[in-house]
Amino acid sequence: MDIDLALKKMPLEDKAGLLCGRSPFSIGGIECEGVTIPVLYIQDGGTGINFEQLFQDRQNGEAEGFSAEEIRRVITLFHHETELSVHEKELREKISQRLTEIKGNISSAPGCYPPGILLGATWDAKTVHETALALGMEAQAYKIGVLLGTPNCNLLRDPRNGRFFEGYSEDPLLAKTLAPEMCRGVEESGVASNAKHFACNNLEINRVGIDEKIPERAIEELYLPAFRECAKVSSVFMSAYVSINGTKCTENKWLLTDVLRTRWGFKGTVVTDWAACTGRAGDSLAAGNDLFMPGPWDHADIVAAVKGGRVSEERLNEACRRVLELIDRHAGIVLPEGFTDEEYVSKGRKAAYDAAVEGIVMLINKDSAFPLKEGGDTVFFGKAQGRFRDYGTGSAQVFTDRTTVLPDELRRIPGFENVLFDDIEAFRKGGTAIVIETVESSEGADRTDLGLSEETRLILDRLLVDRGNGRICLILNTPGPVILGEYKEKLDGLFAVFYPGMEGGRAMADILTGTVSPSGHLPVTFPERTEDIPSYLCYPDSFSCVYGEGIYAGYRGYQKRKIRPAFPFGYGLTYTVFEITGMTSKVNDGKVCNTVTVRNSGKRAGKVTLQIYSRKVCPDVPRPENELRAFGKYFLEAGESKTVEIPFDSSELSYYDADRGSFLLEEGAYEIRCGFDCEDLPVSSVIRIDDGSPELKCGVSWPCGRIAVHPELEAALKKDAEANGDDWGLYLSDCIYMPFKPVRDIFPDAGSYEGFISACRDFRHQ
Repeated sequence: MDIDLALKKMPLEDKAGLLCGRSPFSIGGIECEGVTIPVLYIQDGGTGINFEQLFQDRQNGEAEGFSAEEIRRVITLFHHETELSVHEKELREKISQRLTEIKGNISSAPGCYPPGILLGATWDAKTVHETALALGMEAQAYKIGVLLGTPNCNLLRDPRNGRFFEGYSEDPLLAKTLAPEMCRGVEESGVASNAKHFACNNLEINRVGIDEKIPERAIEELYLPAFRECAKVSSVFMSAYVSINGTKCTENKWLLTDVLRTRWGFKGTVVTDWAACTGRAGDSLAAGNDLFMPGPWDHADIVAAVKGGRVSEERLNEACRRVLELIDRHAGIVLPEGFTDEEYVSKGRKAAYDAAVEGIVMLINKDSAFPLKEGGDTVFFGKAQGRFRDYGTGSAQVFTDRTTVLPDELRRIPGFENVLFDDIEAFRKGGTAIVIETVESSEGADRTDLGLSEETRLILDRLLVDRGNGRICLILNTPGPVILGEYKEKLDGLFAVFYPGMEGGRAMADILTGTVSPSGHLPVTFPERTEDIPSYLCYPDSFSCVYGEGIYAGYRGYQKRKIRPAFPFGYGLTYTVFEITGMTSKVNDGKVCNTVTVRNSGKRAGKVTLQIYSRKVCPDVPRPENELRAFGKYFLEAGESKTVEIPFDSSELSYYDADRGSFLLEEGAYEIRCGFDCEDLPVSSVIRIDDGSPELKCGVSWPCGRIAVHPELEAALKKDAEANGDDWGLYLSDCIYMPFKPVRDIFPDAGSYEGFISACRDFRHQ
């Protein structure tokens, strides 16, 4: 496509129309004075193809004569034809023909992959990357050029969030390490990845219109880092529904232009979340949005804004160019020539399985109850009959018949064929009861209760009464944390599978039987009580939400308040035993280099995730007790030892100073800790930072109140001030009434106080 020619020939109305979409999930498709702009399809696909969106956008009259309920049933049950009525089967046949036109020789149903929270639980960038490649393949099969929700970068701040399952972690380092791998894999497939929802879309309650009051330091330290890293890779950013500190994200020039474009250098396209532009489109365009969805969006205000001077023609052309470049790069995406249905199925199956088996977390294994012993009875209780919910509802839903069922997968493994249902006698005689707690969650609504469902509690109560020689295993098929209450201490086994995707049944079967050892670790904290959540008192009851916990979201908040959670951030058990036998840390050329020796002292091979945290010794500003700085996942055979290097940039030790509007690095001592979760950190070392930010160096920039707590500094300052003829009484007065006042503002000549400067230099090197 000749983009320059298109921009030259397109009149104002057509340019504005280009920015406002063609259909709910497509853009382009314009013929303008000899320039053909092809159609580019845009669709949700962070866990696989959203079939509902696909049909809605590409139908061509097939649904005429069918009720809304019939259409919904056909879409939902498309791959379960026997459950449809005769009339519904007629629509299914029409849709099937349409899909054949799109997919060609790919006849299998779409794949369903784990969402962000389970990918976060893998603590493994390679696994996320492989999942992204598979999602890119899915997009190729359905000719989708932009895959929305790849990834959802929003921090997992509050487990009541209805879209909690879509995000990667409550920790910005883990999120900013893994989320960009989703972008890279999708982009490598020739498909545009999409980082959303920019920014701070951390709850679903009143999501369209809610105003979030967030401290600047929290925004910079917690909520922006994952987006910042994705901006280096992704082609598309999506602006969020919410407002931040009084300004809608879709109209937030600071967010969309100053941060995303100027500070981070993002060159791609910014699209609104669907119907997120609730104000004037021209104002949103001026702020930095390029594309307005769902199409066709009313473009009248864009035209009026350009004609009236609210938006420059240069800004309009800039947005049009970005949209045209996006279309030019990604329209007409297809699978590689000769790609077969068998390849499609096997590649998707492997990626989904690897993600699930790497991410499933074992939380309790009392008296080594697992892996299951060969020849024993496995008894499933509850109406789920051993089936998992593979996906969350809403944009992330995927309808498919390519799912694996845990009881069926167990039966396929020799020695574990004895699978029963609701057999209390077999359980009492020594069988293992499997209870699945399934919690549905969706965008548009938050969870109102984090406790176990009544059905699960009744089942567990019955099993506890009739326990005999039986063992009880609970599997959490949930969007996030669950409050276990008194049941936590009574379980023999507990696993978190979250929403495991289509291979969840097979992965869980392999873990239960010991075919593989569990290696997932929690990317979020599991609280003992809902009231313990750091943001508990900050849940909104209106269209305003105060992020009162500030920088103390997630484990930072639990540790700062000394609240012990049910399971800490980073926690995860395995079938073997790992020991860290040594650690050294040193600062070298802007890097903190950590060398750790770990040994598998157990009898099974397995993977260990080593986590590096830092703690500032005697911080000058409030800091968390621990902050994740680096991690690595390693495979060790039984008895094997391995020495590994886990470095991180010393800039990671910085904090954001809202007064100065920048990240600053404190000099002094930092404790570097290594372990298996944020609470279990058995080894540590201490490093010193001697080349911190100039603004923080001990000296004339320090406030008088801070000088006053160090007698040697105050004595040197007094001696020099009096020798210079300065009024020491000003200092004493300011220490009482204005302790925040810098020394330089009290004594303008302090920069030449040789004794004081020397004392400050000695103090910094203590």
